[in-house]
Amino acid sequence: MTGWLLTTSTSVCTFAYIMPGYGGFLVVDSASLAGGEYGSGTFRLNPAGDTIRMVPDPDHPDYDDEIKFPVLPAGDGRAPTPPDHGSASLTAMYGGWTPIYNWYIDSTPTPGQRNDDYSAITGIVRWGSGHRFDWVDISVFGPMGSSFSNVSASGEAFDASGLGAGRYQVAACGWYASGESLFYPESVDVGYSETLSGIILDFDAQGLQESREPSACKSRPAATVIRGLPAGSVVFDASGRRVVNPKSGIYFVRAASRELSAVGCQKVIIQR
Repeated sequence: MTGWLLTTSTSVCTFAYIMPGYGGFLVVDSASLAGGEYGSGTFRLNPAGDTIRMVPDPDHPDYDDEIKFPVLPAGDGRAPTPPDHGSASLTAMYGGWTPIYNWYIDSTPTPGQRNDDYSAITGIVRWGSGHRFDWVDISVFGPMGSSFSNVSASGEAFDASGLGAGRYQVAACGWYASGESLFYPESVDVGYSETLSGIILDFDAQGLQESREPSACKSRPAATVIRGLPAGSVVFDASGRRVVNPKSGIYFVRAASRELSAVGCQKVIIQR
């Protein structure tokens, strides 16, 4: 990297450094630059907003890159501002043919080491004989970035990991001759170092179920997304009034089936 430049709005660092092999990385800070460990110059960031740009030598033009912050939604070339005493680091992966960029927001930064204590969203995907999928892609996306997972068999677990604290949406897309997508219509809040588990993406039910394991974060009622109500269901709106012909929306249902009656009143999201 000798001769490469790292610039911001108010500083320029000139590298004189050979990057280690696969898995190698370099942490740039003012103290190391002052000591001449890997280059010369200065490196300063404007916390209110800045652009970090890498300018390589002419032999490596494809390594030219830049990051602007704070810009939301975050992604390729756009970053959030790290929290006080925290860090933000970029993880790039591929979901099918599409690059997915997740900004991992960490309240316990570990400079010079691998990130730790990331958050994750986990669950299972189900489909029956009515859906012939070779595999199902699961995407988790939000203002801070995205994560990706996939499964190749019905009932298999998915794990969208490497997330930072934030609000995300969950979607699944089944692949065979033609794709079929399934979206969870409510956002999912994930805390620092939290694993939100128990999400069920059920293509036969045309909906999702979510449950949260006990954690330091405040829990929310479980919900089921459906397109039609079971026979004998009694439906109430958010104010407690009975609804005879519900339209699309969020309701509370007391069903005649043994499965739902065991949990009393079930929160449902009706889709048409």
